[in-house]
Amino acid sequence: MPKELPKVPAVKLGRCGVKSTRLALGSANSIGKVGDDAYVELLREAFRLGIRHVDTAPSYEQGWFAARLEEAEPPDDLLVVTKIGRYKADDGGIEYDFDADRAVRSVHASLLELGCEQLPVVKLHDAQPEHWDQIMGPGGTLEALRRLQDEGIVGAIGTAVGNVNFAARAASSGEFDIIGSYHHYTLLNREAERRIHPHARRHKLGVVNIAPHGGSILGTGVVEGARYSYREASMAVTDAVHDIESRCREFGFSLPTMALAFSLACKDVDVSVVGPVTIEELHADVAALAVAHEFKEFDEVVSPVEFPNDWF
Repeated sequence: MPKELPKVPAVKLGRCGVKSTRLALGSANSIGKVGDDAYVELLREAFRLGIRHVDTAPSYEQGWFAARLEEAEPPDDLLVVTKIGRYKADDGGIEYDFDADRAVRSVHASLLELGCEQLPVVKLHDAQPEHWDQIMGPGGTLEALRRLQDEGIVGAIGTAVGNVNFAARAASSGEFDIIGSYHHYTLLNREAERRIHPHARRHKLGVVNIAPHGGSILGTGVVEGARYSYREASMAVTDAVHDIESRCREFGFSLPTMALAFSLACKDVDVSVVGPVTIEELHADVAALAVAHEFKEFDEVVSPVEFPNDWF
């Protein structure tokens, strides 16, 4: 480990007081990319550097993740976050189901799979506006999760969504403890700055910025097959990223470092979730903490034209 790497600082997630760290380790990006032993070593190094927040979901090979986590001998103060609503379908694809009873069954299945007595944070996974009434209405998903809260089975309730309209409405409602969303606060898109963060501040919610590399062109740069928001990047996006990368070089930083530092420097973002697949990438992510603290000219780097997340 390079000596200059800073210790990842601790943070509390808004009014719920859940303890986390400024960086969190997501598991979705590791599926099929990292072998068992390599992932255990990655987790161990993350813990050694101070990361105390890992993110999983039923649709992210959660059983595989849980087995690797156990091998990595996690620290006692580790925050394990999981989700409900997005599941593997019988045909191998993905299905979305925000039925209240399904949510309860999913929570109990995750307790068993993760070997926990309580899930400290449960998030709605990729909910969209059409799910709002089912989630928020009488007898809905949120009501069911609150009953599990009362029973001590669930801690905080949050979101992990790609639809900015749902994220903004959830933040505005004040009904959730933590608002997690992705691709709404990056060098290519700052919608969260206007539509999510002000509500989160007002209600004292925790804010988690998922995938600040934009899934994933801000991590790879403009390479063959580069993707933005998990889809093939348009020519307009690749042109914008070329410009951003050029400005990053002028300041002496790589594009991935600057993209993550932009998120880490935001006073309205508590946690930035990253998905390194090598220890070298993990070290670069941790090194971005120092850049976030020292660099003052992000306005010179961000794209002057915004590119909305069109995943959902």
